[in-house]
Amino acid sequence: VGRLWTSSVDAGCMDGHRIRIVGSKASLEWWDSKPNELRYEVQGQPIQTLIRSMPYLDESCNAYERLGALHQEGLSESWSNIYLKFAIAIDAKMRGDQETLDNLVYPDINAGLEGVRWIENCVRSADQGAVWVDFESKKETLLV
Repeated sequence: VGRLWTSSVDAGCMDGHRIRIVGSKASLEWWDSKPNELRYEVQGQPIQTLIRSMPYLDESCNAYERLGALHQEGLSESWSNIYLKFAIAIDAKMRGDQETLDNLVYPDINAGLEGVRWIENCVRSADQGAVWVDFESKKETLLV
């Protein structure tokens, strides 16, 4: 007979909430402070840390993976910044504040291209043994 205990209460914990599933042969544990990792503990074996999007995971684990492994540190903050601009624009539109609308700056395709060019130069630097490489921003305008 299996038993289940669950609670959404974590009194006194300001960060580091966790989900732990304990079974008769193995246990899983996930911490929100380490969202890319899953602890896998099999009875009598060393604890394993599984990392998201890795090829050693079952294909069903990676079937809907969109971010890839690691380095998502700023992703939620980036989306938050974009959504904040949308919220400011909606509020300004509802109040009839044209000046705010005219002065909002949104990232566009050119900002995305510059980001890709920067990453390409980081890779070029790494491929050449982590040397300095020349990188000059190209302010091109693309019509979409």
